[in-house]
Amino acid sequence: MHASEDAAERTSALEDLKALFQGPRDLWLIYLATLFEYLGIFSFLQTLPLWLSADHGMDDQHAGWWASTFSMLVTLFMFFVGGLADAFGVRRMLIVSFSLAAVTRLGMSAADTPTMAVGALLAFGFAYATTSPVLQTAVQRASNVRTRAFAFSLWYVSFNIAGAIVGPMIDFVRGKFIDPSTKKLAPMMMDLPVVGSRSVSAHATILALGFVFAAIAAVIVLFLSKDFEHGTEGPVTKPKVNPVQAFKEVLGDKLFWRFMVMLVLLSLVRMMFQHMHFTWPKYVSREQGDTFPMGTVWSINSMAIIVLAPLGTALTRNYKPFQVLLVGATISSLSPFVLVFGSSMAHQLGMIAVLTVGEALWSPRLYEYNVSIAPRGREATYVSLASLPYFLAKFLVGPTSGFLLTRYCPAEGPRNSGMLWGLIGMSTIIGPIGIWLLRGWIQKKDEPAAKETAQAA
Repeated sequence: MHASEDAAERTSALEDLKALFQGPRDLWLIYLATLFEYLGIFSFLQTLPLWLSADHGMDDQHAGWWASTFSMLVTLFMFFVGGLADAFGVRRMLIVSFSLAAVTRLGMSAADTPTMAVGALLAFGFAYATTSPVLQTAVQRASNVRTRAFAFSLWYVSFNIAGAIVGPMIDFVRGKFIDPSTKKLAPMMMDLPVVGSRSVSAHATILALGFVFAAIAAVIVLFLSKDFEHGTEGPVTKPKVNPVQAFKEVLGDKLFWRFMVMLVLLSLVRMMFQHMHFTWPKYVSREQGDTFPMGTVWSINSMAIIVLAPLGTALTRNYKPFQVLLVGATISSLSPFVLVFGSSMAHQLGMIAVLTVGEALWSPRLYEYNVSIAPRGREATYVSLASLPYFLAKFLVGPTSGFLLTRYCPAEGPRNSGMLWGLIGMSTIIGPIGIWLLRGWIQKKDEPAAKETAQAA
């Protein structure tokens, strides 16, 4: 167990929230930077498959394979970003990550050939791999035992506010590019700085907005205190080592490997979120047409999470994280089955409701759990490695999405979309079943996060 915070006094949820709001300015700067960066990330994820196909002529399977290659590269980078952050500092890594995200998103937006587009996409992989693990470590360093559960809950809310904003923003941009006669998306001629007059698509415009958001996030993190990484609980006690040594230390931790098994199973549930980015946009546009407000409908997930995540944390803070994770993951894993029965607006909203209720229970507590079991001073390495199963799952979703769309929901011809979502549901439900069957082994030792949460409560 790697928790040194065993002396936390018993306090109420209201007292913990009050302590959080009286916390350091750096924590709120992290929330603000998260908001802007995730405006770019969420708009990128919803646009990626449509951009590859509509702007660069790739079919479903070709686009799916490039999305998977991107995810595989992100996975490779995940091996290094945590160690780099622990060795060179969280603040520096955030500045590098957001700056690189800005440059590469602008490159994707301006790309006029598939080769340039793919090159910019793959270069974006390092920035994408860095964002979540380093931001999680930043939240951990800027909070304390008493406030940590709510600190991560509000961090989760901060990027879901971004998700709530992104949906209507995407629909607004797409609406400007709808041809009135055909009711389909069409490029427009625009006069742009430096490059002059050129044809611009809705998807390229959305990626260009991502450049602006990343640039703002990079400026925000410049205002972080240079010593905030010492944390509210004093300086990191472990001396900084090179990234390879930090990597070896974490891989030698037995608790880490049991946790990784749980994450592999949990990643099957999280695959549904990737299908919402890779599969759902094409599916719903083919079933309901280009005028369907896909961005706004999907943003309901984020809008609901803004309320449900803190509420779920308050209601479950005295329960073991493992119990909350298992119940929430089970609920989320059932969401694809709603679309087996139809593709109407009611079915889309029902699917999102089931997915969101489960997510509000398990996802914020998972972020807290990630850093709570990490050795002091090795949080970024631990979190980046703990994210690997999720990114490996994303690698599987890309080609799977392309195959399922081609087989069951093609752009032209007969469709059987219910079968598509039934197969996805069969894969997601394996996760909570596996976690339940292995619950004794996964919980073989005391859960640091559970002990920490119970004591803080």
